[in-house]
Amino acid sequence: MAARNEIMERRLFEGDLEALRWLVETYQDAMVRLGWRLFRRAPEAQDFAQDVFVRVFEKRRQYNPNRPLQPWLYAVAINLGRERMRKQREFPAGDDLPEGSVKPEAEDQLLREEQKQQVLKALQELQSRYREVLALWFESGLSLAEIAQVLGVPLGTVKSRLSRGLEEFHAVYQRRERSVEYERA
Repeated sequence: MAARNEIMERRLFEGDLEALRWLVETYQDAMVRLGWRLFRRAPEAQDFAQDVFVRVFEKRRQYNPNRPLQPWLYAVAINLGRERMRKQREFPAGDDLPEGSVKPEAEDQLLREEQKQQVLKALQELQSRYREVLALWFESGLSLAEIAQVLGVPLGTVKSRLSRGLEEFHAVYQRRERSVEYERA
């Protein structure tokens, strides 16, 4: 498997469209999840993922096939995400749950979905530098050293952003939970 990946990575560098198809099949879900964490809207997450692969193909000559592909791929994705966030200047409110009647057996699912929405909303309140590190840490499976490489910052910076990001997330999430409980009361 690793040998096939290396071959496909080299073929990608050479501009092989089959290798691009392999890259999309391998990383599409991860890029959509990253897009969801950054933009919190399904259509934007899908567009983001597609744009990542277009950008990767356009910039494939900047990739060094002697180095791991995954950190470079995430670096391209984060840079594209930053560009989009700069252009937006505000974050979307996010997709709401579909309207309609709720069956009793779906209550647990709705509660899990509501909690997920609260997590995503709390993430959106974080500074982008914390949100990026948290998204990469929890979604990509990259090591802290690889995240440092992706973001172009020292390892110590990644560690402090992860720690501060988690602290800030916890505070925001707790504040949001209290607010939701207050609204329900």
